[in-house]
Amino acid sequence: MKLVVYLYLSMIVLGVQAWPTVKRSFELYPNNPAMPYNVHTISDCMHVASEAGDYIFKKLTPPPAAASSPLGTALNREAALLELEAAAVVAGELEAVAGVAGGVVAPTSAEVCGLYVIGEPDTIVEITMKHYDVNCETGGLMAFVDGWELNGEYFPGIKDHHRALDERVYEFCNNYKQWPRISNKKFFRSSQNAALLQYRIPARGSFVANVRFHKITQPCNILVQDTAAVYKMANFGQARNCTLSALFPAVVSLANLRIGGKSVRAQQKVNYDCNMFPDRLEIGGSAGLDAFGMEQSSSVCGSTNEPGPEQAIFCGVTSVRLVSTGRYQNQAAVVIRKADEHDIDVATLMCAL
Repeated sequence: MKLVVYLYLSMIVLGVQAWPTVKRSFELYPNNPAMPYNVHTISDCMHVASEAGDYIFKKLTPPPAAASSPLGTALNREAALLELEAAAVVAGELEAVAGVAGGVVAPTSAEVCGLYVIGEPDTIVEITMKHYDVNCETGGLMAFVDGWELNGEYFPGIKDHHRALDERVYEFCNNYKQWPRISNKKFFRSSQNAALLQYRIPARGSFVANVRFHKITQPCNILVQDTAAVYKMANFGQARNCTLSALFPAVVSLANLRIGGKSVRAQQKVNYDCNMFPDRLEIGGSAGLDAFGMEQSSSVCGSTNEPGPEQAIFCGVTSVRLVSTGRYQNQAAVVIRKADEHDIDVATLMCAL
């Protein structure tokens, strides 16, 4: 019996001594401080984000008007609207609007804002809605966009993206009349290094969006983040159109190129007029995001390892579009840098202002 008790106590002592060692084997960062976690406050209507972390927006209800104010006492429940319209609308006009709206003064318009997310060229964007309080009844609405949208135009362009537009835009808000209540956690992923979270919150509301980036091996559409860099474009043997867009006037040159069939690649010089060829690299610019209807500076095909001439594109958006039928392995290394007044001599396209 004494032997059994001795063995039992020995096992307990050895277990206590061994536990710290076992515990340390599971600690990923034993000697490092806690990993940094970025929290950002959205303060601008158009907020551009390139870092991972939580993005927080909160809109509070404006304080009610003072009791001595005729407008505040008469329409206290519409204080938020009066805050916006009192400077331009007199009490009689408000009453007329209220009569038309059945006794309720509703906002005539609400500003649509957005969290514009951009990552490295070989990444996609992941957005998780950790919380959102956006009331459908007050006109609140949120939308995830697979890409960017500006002035009704999209990047990537509608005709170049592999998903239809109604599949790229997902709208949502809180319906507090619905029962049972649905969890307000949502999860979205983009198809390229750009994504957009739009929101319209006329009254009070808030949201917390977590942004993460994930590496991919075959990027297609790329929104340029750096003002000077080399970008690789390739179709990886697929029938698809890929676009590289910079939201500024830029100087474009080709570091190397291999586009088209054997007969095209066998030419001694690179062809800069390949509009008649199905596989080509289009260089040009436009005022908006959609590169499908851009003004072209050149259309390139052929094969070379020698750097090509610089082309300055003085447009609001500079784009390089790789058009591929899927019959060939097309690829190009594109050098882009921001254009300035010294690049006028190499200008090949100037868009109308």
